[in-house]
Amino acid sequence: MYRYAIAFLGGTLCLPLCFSRLPDPVWGWALGALLLFSLVRRRFQLAAVLAGLAGFWWQAAVQLQSQLPPALEGEDIILVGTIDDIPARGPRVLRFPFRVEGREDAPLPIAFPRRLRLSWYDPQQLPRVGERWRLRVRLKAPWSFRNPGGFDYEAWLFRQRIGATGYVRDQAGARLGGPAWYRPAAWRQGVHAALEERMRSRPGGAVVLALALGARHGLTDAQWELYRLTGTSHLMAISGLHVGLVAGLCFGLVRLLWAASPALVRRLAAPRAATLAAMSGALGYAALAGFSIPTQRALIMVWLVCAALWLQRQLHPLNTLGLALILVLLHDPLAVLGSGFWLSFGAVLLLVLFHLRLRQAGPAATPAGRFRRLVQAQLLLSLGLMPLTVLNFHTVAWLSPLANLIAIPWVSLLVVPLTLLGVALFALAPGLGEALWDLAGLAYSGLEWLLARLAALPLADLHLARPMWAVVAALAGILGLLLWRGQPRYRWALLLLFLPLLLYPTPRPPLGTAWVDVLDVGQGLAVVVRTRSHTLVYDTGPRFTSGLDTGAAVVAPFLRTVGRTDVDALIVSHGDNDHSGGAPALIAAFDPVRILYSDPPAPAPRARPCRDGQAWNWDGVDFRLLHPADAGRDRNDASCVLLVESAAGARLLLPGDIEAGAEYALLRRHAASLRAEVLVSPHHGSRTSSTPALVRNVAPGLVIHPAGRGNRYGFPHPDVTARYAAVGARQPISGCSGALQLHLDAAGEVPAPPGYRERARRLWHRPDPGCAPAPSP
Repeated sequence: MYRYAIAFLGGTLCLPLCFSRLPDPVWGWALGALLLFSLVRRRFQLAAVLAGLAGFWWQAAVQLQSQLPPALEGEDIILVGTIDDIPARGPRVLRFPFRVEGREDAPLPIAFPRRLRLSWYDPQQLPRVGERWRLRVRLKAPWSFRNPGGFDYEAWLFRQRIGATGYVRDQAGARLGGPAWYRPAAWRQGVHAALEERMRSRPGGAVVLALALGARHGLTDAQWELYRLTGTSHLMAISGLHVGLVAGLCFGLVRLLWAASPALVRRLAAPRAATLAAMSGALGYAALAGFSIPTQRALIMVWLVCAALWLQRQLHPLNTLGLALILVLLHDPLAVLGSGFWLSFGAVLLLVLFHLRLRQAGPAATPAGRFRRLVQAQLLLSLGLMPLTVLNFHTVAWLSPLANLIAIPWVSLLVVPLTLLGVALFALAPGLGEALWDLAGLAYSGLEWLLARLAALPLADLHLARPMWAVVAALAGILGLLLWRGQPRYRWALLLLFLPLLLYPTPRPPLGTAWVDVLDVGQGLAVVVRTRSHTLVYDTGPRFTSGLDTGAAVVAPFLRTVGRTDVDALIVSHGDNDHSGGAPALIAAFDPVRILYSDPPAPAPRARPCRDGQAWNWDGVDFRLLHPADAGRDRNDASCVLLVESAAGARLLLPGDIEAGAEYALLRRHAASLRAEVLVSPHHGSRTSSTPALVRNVAPGLVIHPAGRGNRYGFPHPDVTARYAAVGARQPISGCSGALQLHLDAAGEVPAPPGYRERARRLWHRPDPGCAPAPSP
């Protein structure tokens, strides 16, 4: 069975790994014919590959055809539908998936997306999962920042089958009906409401909510950072360990009680009754968790084991895991796009292979031997999952073996049983249920204190960014180590395959050259300039009212992805949020050596004002500040203007948000030295900037407009793009193209780089006809 599972998984991965667009539908007919041929000829492994490919193709095609019509984007429409999951509560906002049933004021197009993600600010009523509502909404097609190392929000929406996002326009929507009492969603919502009301402000309350229901929106950024540093993030997911624990407790308790009654035993043997109880307990807990990928996998495996017990059959662990994988992918082929799928199945695969090797060696005879095997299993998990964590998160939690050796039994044997026992007893004895939840929260608070002490150790935060081939080599090494059947003394040599993952050098610019990355932060600016051994960040993008901080979500992950662990200089051009909003998060993460700013307040106590005449040289690359000459200008015109020049004379000009008045002042002082091959347009391409005089003097060959897709200001303005087109400049827009990387080396024309959106395009990154690049000559 496991061979067919590998083949099925390989087929499922063909499209997302090898294609940036869906093939022509005619190839679907050829695929169907080949699948039928392979079944007739009994080529079942080939059939498994083709079936996996066909399943992903079908699901992807259905999702990609559900598109928001451009005419409805940004328009108010009234929709009727149901709340599809428990709303996540944030500061002043609720976020929830909404399943569309129809439109009140007009028929919906056939291809209209049926699942949306909505935000509702300051609602007068609290929606509950399963309720029908009539809402006035404003929608937009899926779109997100596209940067190396950044979170792919479009992939997440695609995986969740969400075809559009938007927000509710009225504070008072119309509730049309409640959920049926027998729906699992209604039961889950009731437990969620009771837990949230009673545990919101208590120690460990957010953790109890996450472990009971898989609702993790109450966890703070500081908690997630702690779990990342210690490698314990998986504890906040309802994992297979927890589902198996519930099933085991149900099995043992029911078997004990059932065997005590001769009358019950005569009707049904105690092991069979216990098997039914284990299956029911696992199903109930998975339903309580919302049937996430780890719980789906665990539920399937528990049911397979229970079926084998009922039928008195033995199942090979690899076959059980393989069948679980096939069933999960049959249910949801898009699950392969999530890191949780790989971490969940990868961890179980490692443990199964480790168990098979131990079975050959025989049982441990002493408690010390059993403890040694427990430590070996934890080390194996940390080592085996390291390539996947580097690939997905660009980090290694070297504290993970020690932290998990303590945290896993603590959570699984103490916190989870107390939490679930509280859920079970709450309906009968609310006071007792709350007391158990309090105990669970206090127990976890103690563990969190211990994890914080571990996270404070030196070098706890170790970042690695490695190419795919290094990740594959490390995975081959760990699997070879477990599957090796040759002489033992050669087996450990396979660990050499981990060396590229640990030691591969990150590419760096040659001396005298600067690599410049204009990041995609939407309507805002963030630029990273790298020399051989130094890093400068110019502006950090915005911090949104939703809590999204581009300093933490875009700039910091990018720096870690390109292997930069230090920031030598941070320049905050001026105080507008779209330039400075991410500065506090970036300063907290990297503690820059030098911080320059233009207008108060200073982003940090040790920051110094930027002034005309400040200059330095890093690795043969010159940096010069050209503006402001003095204090007293207003916010935009006080922007720090930076000129970067390579050893060969190639130049980049970063003017911030200066407008016409500051441009004329800059021309009076530096008209002869403003020529630059690359210009980031002043004030995002606003009509109040990029005066004809500045355009003529700079004469750029490449102008990058740092403007967001469909921004409400209309940046870049057509008059501005026409001026740059007249001097022959190419004009990409960062919010449309994604991050742009260019090299300042030899003087002369700097080629227009392809944006990250195109370079890293996948099936789910749909082209947007409303986001065309600015006109070029």
